[in-house]
Amino acid sequence: MKKLLSLLLVSCFIAGFGTGVLAKNSNPVIVTNEVILAKEPDTYLEIRHIVLRGTNEEIGKALGDIAQEWLGIKKLLPYAGPLYAEARRQYMEKNYPILLERMKGVAKSYGLSPTDNTYVTSGLYYDIFITPPGCSAVFFPADSTANGHDLVGHNIDFHTATMREMMGMKRVEGEHNLYSRDFVIELYPDKGYSSIVVGALDLLNGFQGGMNSEGLIVALLEDDLGTPSTDSNPLGDDVGGLNMLQLDRLILDTCATVDEAKMAILNNKLVAGFMPGHLLICDRSGKSFIFDISPKDFSYHFIDNNDRPQVITNHAVYLYPDASKFPTYTTKGTYNTFYRYAKLTDYVKAHQGKFSPDDVQEAMSLVYAHTTDIAEQSVGPLPHRTLWTMLYDINERSIEIKFYLKDGPIDPATGDPSLVFTEPFKFKLKKAGS
Repeated sequence: MKKLLSLLLVSCFIAGFGTGVLAKNSNPVIVTNEVILAKEPDTYLEIRHIVLRGTNEEIGKALGDIAQEWLGIKKLLPYAGPLYAEARRQYMEKNYPILLERMKGVAKSYGLSPTDNTYVTSGLYYDIFITPPGCSAVFFPADSTANGHDLVGHNIDFHTATMREMMGMKRVEGEHNLYSRDFVIELYPDKGYSSIVVGALDLLNGFQGGMNSEGLIVALLEDDLGTPSTDSNPLGDDVGGLNMLQLDRLILDTCATVDEAKMAILNNKLVAGFMPGHLLICDRSGKSFIFDISPKDFSYHFIDNNDRPQVITNHAVYLYPDASKFPTYTTKGTYNTFYRYAKLTDYVKAHQGKFSPDDVQEAMSLVYAHTTDIAEQSVGPLPHRTLWTMLYDINERSIEIKFYLKDGPIDPATGDPSLVFTEPFKFKLKKAGS
């Protein structure tokens, strides 16, 4: 664990702290690059909206340029040796040529040869690496909704702290809080599907939720009960294959259906991350599945929705298929993964009639994170908040997002704060062929 922590901290210093100020854009690939929610002294987040259109190499270069100007990533992370660099390029050429082209663009942005064997160009990491958030999500297939659309509700939750504080250390002046510099990125590449994603951590690949032009959604959540990787580089650059963020991006870039997504997962090598995660993947046909990974033998498990609403929180669903047999938990621990799963499934079962978009948002509000209870598994008593909540409409290819601003008044019944969100931002992805 100490070795891994050192790697993460050194990497963050290499990346730099960033200024948050962008030069005026003159790159035609960059259609939009603007702060849509500025961080104020009493608020938590900055949100940047980025729209890129061009070849994948041009998109990679544009993201490299933005990473340097916005995030202060002035130097890329080093490979362990030339062997690993060549292996990474060969893997991408065979399995993920879209990312290989974007890697060439990142190399160009940093003044490197596309065959440089020194620096890693397959990610633009900042603040912390490969850490899925604690989240909750529900997929509502069209047959269950009032407007006949496939809908998804998804909360993104995490500690409002720095990486050092997460590890029980004192924060350093200039460090950014986790998930405090977030993005909404729309990509319109020449090859691969167009997509819109919302996320942080890795500007090249990273997102916590996204949808492509074919109506496929990928939502990433932490598996609290999984086994973290403490021995290997969680980015995967010294062992080959894809980390979880890269796998998620590959699925959005190349898959139109849940069946294609399963094939992509099975036909790629996935690197165990610093904190384990699992996925909810949905498509426009009303199908969805949860992708779980065994903490014991790293075997893969797919749990299909069978035409019904599907709930996911932060435990492996294949290990606990029956909610009546969940481990004991207290209802005072409102961020406990089993509590939230039961809360959402009870809401779905008790609901009369079909679900409206407002119903989806009401469901997600029942499991907002606003506590510091022990179920959050941090080193110390750190606040845990819902940082943004999303409503996807697959048929419209739209996402409506409310972002966390700050804590509101304390609820006298629980002692926990209420949450103050922005008014909803709405984004709409262009459909294929439009």
